[in-house]
Amino acid sequence: MDYTVIDRVDAPAPAPERSKRRIPELDTLIDSLAPGKVARIVPEEGRNSLRTVDQIYKTATKAGKLVNVWEVGGVIYAEPVNPNDA
Repeated sequence: MDYTVIDRVDAPAPAPERSKRRIPELDTLIDSLAPGKVARIVPEEGRNSLRTVDQIYKTATKAGKLVNVWEVGGVIYAEPVNPNDA
């Protein structure tokens, strides 16, 4: 990784808030996860998959659940984790 620190006035404006918007379908997705099942998630066109992964973890945490999430070729997968196995 390479980085530099610049003055705020030299930085571009932040991206629109749309990218930070919560994905309401994730509540249902997290509730539907069951042992032996894996959710296959294809993010919306233009949506950053890493932000989607982050939102999956946040939604699961709010629901009091543990999940394992991974991404392969732009497709995201999520499965429940048994707290006793964590």
